Amino acid sequence: MRVVKSISFNKADPYENKMISHFKQYPNFSNYVKRLIQKDMEGIATPFKQDMKTDENDNLMEMMI
Repeated sequence: MRVVKSISFNKADPYENKMISHFKQYPNFSNYVKRLIQKDMEGIATPFKQDMKTDENDNLMEMMI
């Protein structure tokens, strides 16, 4: 079973455009994000907490069985 979550980036936003340039150096984006989540769970990285409200879309996880 897999859970698929999508993320979007706004190319018009200079900060988000810098993020796009940064993650392009990693050939496996999914692995890169999973490692960031792992570091956060271990307390190595601190998540951005300004808008941590649950989004409607967060409840609509796509599950592949």
